[in-house]
Amino acid sequence: MRQAPDDSGFLLLETLIAFVIAALALAVLYRAAFDGAASVAVSRRETAAIDRAQSRLAALRVMAPAHRYVHAGPDGGGFFYRETATRLAAPHGAALVAVRISVTERWGAAGRAVTLTSLVAVPAQ
Repeated sequence: MRQAPDDSGFLLLETLIAFVIAALALAVLYRAAFDGAASVAVSRRETAAIDRAQSRLAALRVMAPAHRYVHAGPDGGGFFYRETATRLAAPHGAALVAVRISVTERWGAAGRAVTLTSLVAVPAQ
């Protein structure tokens, strides 16, 4: 009488395939976690840029320059700002003139930027 072969254990090939599948699954999980962390970092920087731009825009609205105005420079923390104010055309004799004000915050090597724009009415001069 012949005995059936013993199939109770894993072969070396089956074990290697299991390790490869596990390694691929871990690589996918690592990549997903890394991408998630990078997205959080970008989101934090973007939120900081929006906060800075809103602050500068509020100050520029109070100042409301009636003439062409451009100012730029470093804003700390790796941010750079650019403020502009441009007087828009108004009908002759108008009491108020619209001024478009804009603030841009740039950061990072990829050149990410946030721009906020508003209109302000100022007395005609």
